[in-house]
Amino acid sequence: MKDKRFFPGFAVFLVLFLLAPMSAIAQEGEIPDNGRNSGDYIIGPGDLIEVVVWKNEDLSGQFRVRPDGKFSMPLIGDVIAAGKTTAAINMQVQTKLQLFVETPFVSTIIRETASNRVYVLGEVRTPGAYPIEGSLTVLQALSLAGGFTEFAIRDRLTLIRGAGEKQQKFTLSYRKILSEPGSEFNMVLQRGDTLVVP
Repeated sequence: MKDKRFFPGFAVFLVLFLLAPMSAIAQEGEIPDNGRNSGDYIIGPGDLIEVVVWKNEDLSGQFRVRPDGKFSMPLIGDVIAAGKTTAAINMQVQTKLQLFVETPFVSTIIRETASNRVYVLGEVRTPGAYPIEGSLTVLQALSLAGGFTEFAIRDRLTLIRGAGEKQQKFTLSYRKILSEPGSEFNMVLQRGDTLVVP
């Protein structure tokens, strides 16, 4: 007579055996889409990129990413760029070109990072847009903007992050930032952040 207790254990093993490869495939599929885990630069509207199609100068060229996050290439039309890495764009362009070109090889180069900026407004000496090179804190952004004017309210700085309905607002104190410049008060700015000095 067979031991019936063996079957449930075998069933659990079979389920785990079948699910493990599916999990691995899902994890592999997440990496090339946006590249955030690898630290690669994420392209945004306003950036200038160059797409080179090997041995095809007519398709190659420099393209500015439009406000809708796309750019247009000859033959294949719109390509989604915002939120993507150069590797993801390469794959996207190659896939579309396969309908017209045999074994296309594509390389994408970032020429200008116009979208990688923060904005400092209000009672600072030089309000405007400033590029992020590496990391940029609130204190560094204020320095780039020339510091406060004589009318600035230094303990009611407002940091606006995000777009549309997903905006977040943070109230910051210059006094707290100075007292602990290495703390969370001296926030690291992100692309598109707006710092307002009342």
